[in-house]
Formats: sequence, C-alpha cells, structure tokens
Amino acid sequence: MNSNQLRPRWLRKHVWLPLVLIAGLTIASVVAFVNSDASTIMIYNETGRSISALKVAACGQETVLRGMEEEESFRWQLKETGAPGEMALETAANPPWRWQGGYIQTRGGYRVTLRLWPDGEVELHTQISLWQRLFHNAPNINN
Repeated sequence: MNSNQLRPRWLRKHVWLPLVLIAGLTIASVVAFVNSDASTIMIYNETGRSISALKVAACGQETVLRGMEEEESFRWQLKETGAPGEMALETAANPPWRWQGGYIQTRGGYRVTLRLWPDGEVELHTQISLWQRLFHNAPNINN
C-alpha cells in the first residue's frame, strides 16, 4: 500500500487546493507587476451616436478607431517609445471635432480614461497603477 492510500481523501485535497491557489495568485501578481509600467488610454463613447472614425494621438504615437458604436469602449496600450505630453482626439466629421489635453507618459503606469459626451465635452480621469505607487514611489495621481 502506498502512502497516498493511507492518507484520507480530504487530507490530500486540503494540501493541493492551497498550493494551486497560491501558485495562481503568484502568477497573477507577477503578470500584474510586469504590466504595471505600461500606460493605457481607455476611450468610452457616450455621445449617443456612433463615431465613424476617431484618431487618437499621444506620446508621438497614433491610432485610428473606425466604427466606434454608441456605448462602446476602446483600450489602447502605448508602446515604450515617444515623449511624454498631451493626448489628442480628432473625428472625421465635417467639420472635424478636435480635443487636446491631459498628460501621459509611455511608461509609469498611467491609466487614462476619456469619456466622450454628446455636447462635445471630454471627461478626463488619470490614475497611476497601484503597483507603480507601491513599489516605484510613483505619485498618487487621481484626477
């Protein structure tokens, strides 16, 4: 008889379950820590209508969103290259609608949320990732 057959079934489960949970938590923490330095921009379309094309620019990078439906969102993770600065939005409407503001860096864990409203206003919220604040002494930006 081997030792596993001598131990009750409940005891074997009580050993493996915590080990699997600890391993999963460790992997999730490592992934979160590695990704904490990347900066992202989240754009929410709250305009009440679809946007045929929206150009987003930040840190010398740009992307174009096509066919952004009402109440749809888009997440854009910046690449490591580029100088810090303001973000800019522009639509393909006639006349084009433009917005520029806020501040972002390609690294540092910036989490920027932009909400586009029906009256043309852009609501801006900026945060720094929790990991950057805890382990890299990043400022607690929350506006």
